[in-house]
Amino acid sequence: MLNQVEQALFDRLIRREAEALNELVREHQTALYRFILRMVNDQADAQDILQDTFVRVWEKIRSFKGNASLKTWVFRIAMNLSYTHLKRRRRWVALESLTHRTMDPGPAEETELKFRKDRLADALDTLTPRQRAVVVARIYQDLPFQEVARAVGCSVNAAKVHFHDGKKRLETYFKERVGIDND
Repeated sequence: MLNQVEQALFDRLIRREAEALNELVREHQTALYRFILRMVNDQADAQDILQDTFVRVWEKIRSFKGNASLKTWVFRIAMNLSYTHLKRRRRWVALESLTHRTMDPGPAEETELKFRKDRLADALDTLTPRQRAVVVARIYQDLPFQEVARAVGCSVNAAKVHFHDGKKRLETYFKERVGIDND
C-alpha cells in the first residue's frame, strides 16, 4: 500500500538513516501533534507522546508490514500511546480527586473557557477509546473514513458506526449533563 515516495522513505528508515526520520518528523509532526492534543487534551502530555511516537517508529520500523500507508501506521502508534496515557491519567485523576479538591478560579473568561474545555474533555471521556479516536480523527483532523479506519484498525463501515455511536453519545452527554440541546 506504500506509494513510491513512502517506499523510498521506508527503505531509508530500515537502513537507519537519521535524516529519513527527520524527514518523517517534518512531514507529520504538526498534524500528529494536533491529533494527540485532541486525544489527551494537555499540551505537555501531547508533546511527550509525540516524541514517544517518533521514538517508537524508529525502534519498531522493522515491524511495519506495509498493509497501510506509513502515515497511518505512525498515527496508529500515536493513538495507542494516547490510549495508554489516558488510562494512566484516569487512574491518577481518580486518586488525586480524593485528596485535592480546591480550585483557584481566575478571571471570568478563563473560568468559562476552562469550564468548556473540561466539559468537552469529560464528554470525550464517555466514549470508548475507539469511538474517541474515530471522532477526534474525523472531526479535528478531518481525515476521510478510509484513513480513519486504517488508523484505528477496523473496516470503513465500522469506523462510520463508531463515529455515529460516539456522536450520539456526545449529544446525549451534553443534553443530559450540561443542558445543551442541538434541536
